[in-house]
Amino acid sequence: MKKQKIIESRITKRKSAKNIIQEDNDLFAHELEKQLPSIHVLKLSNTYLVNGYLVKIAGFKNYNSYTHTYSISKKRIILNFAKVILSNLLSKTKHIENAIFATDNWSDGYFHWLTDVLPRTLVAKKSNTNNNAELLLPKKLEGYDFAKITGKKLHQKLYFYEKNQVYQIKEIILPSHIANSGNYDKELMQEIRKLFTSPQKVQNLGKKIYISRQKSRFRKINNEDEVQQLLKKYNYETHYFEDYNFEKQIELMQQTTSLIGLHGAGLTNMLFMNPNTKILEIRNQEDKHNNCYFSLASDLDIDYYYLLSEGDSSHTHTVNIEVNIRKLEQSILEMEI
Repeated sequence: MKKQKIIESRITKRKSAKNIIQEDNDLFAHELEKQLPSIHVLKLSNTYLVNGYLVKIAGFKNYNSYTHTYSISKKRIILNFAKVILSNLLSKTKHIENAIFATDNWSDGYFHWLTDVLPRTLVAKKSNTNNNAELLLPKKLEGYDFAKITGKKLHQKLYFYEKNQVYQIKEIILPSHIANSGNYDKELMQEIRKLFTSPQKVQNLGKKIYISRQKSRFRKINNEDEVQQLLKKYNYETHYFEDYNFEKQIELMQQTTSLIGLHGAGLTNMLFMNPNTKILEIRNQEDKHNNCYFSLASDLDIDYYYLLSEGDSSHTHTVNIEVNIRKLEQSILEMEI
């Protein structure tokens, strides 16, 4: 095993929300300056992949801290080794020569793909001179166009591995996590923006976009009709991003100078907006922790605005929101300045 440091530990500093008021300082104060860990890659030989876990039979080593975001039970660890040994005994193991592994158990989500998987992949490629290395991805991701388009943009071969199949990988590059989820390396995120966007080719710049979640299964705005009526007054277009392919979302965001949306994966698309644009995140007032879009906006040099709204739950991922229309209009007017 070889360990190579790619990026040193560093302090990231973030700019405040543009419409911050004193009583909300506690929401963001702990995010304004953070120590980020150093980033490294492991270069491993004769490693086995099974169900998204990486193990080595020699020494019975596992790399769960790289492949998962939570601790793994001893039972699961034992089962993984047992599957590898049984697969070898039955001669059912498939072989891969060279690979990169940059995913974890959250990687099939749009937000985590763009903000976790892609930065790790870039780090792995910076340390790798073998153009034949394949990026290993769970089979589920084969159905998402953003994975395939990313592969083409990176000139990166993709290998979609099967569940329950055991693979032996002769040489593999394993990048560490960039930071805790919701934190980013600014240079890597801006590199990803450049990978997908071409500012000189943008037409119809100046769009105002509202991302609606009314077609989503959960986390909606109860008074959506009132919200859309107000936004129409200020020339905002309403879009349902689940209706668009990846390329359409990129194209639309490149034209956007003001973006409004409820906390959700659609806001990840600010990644394709230009610097010095603006976003407004509608947030559950009970949520004191989820600042991933505040941090992302800062790293992308986008002005961040927020609107705290009353929800029917403290659980941000399933909460439904009632937006105060008067406060929403006030926030829009602040963005217009």
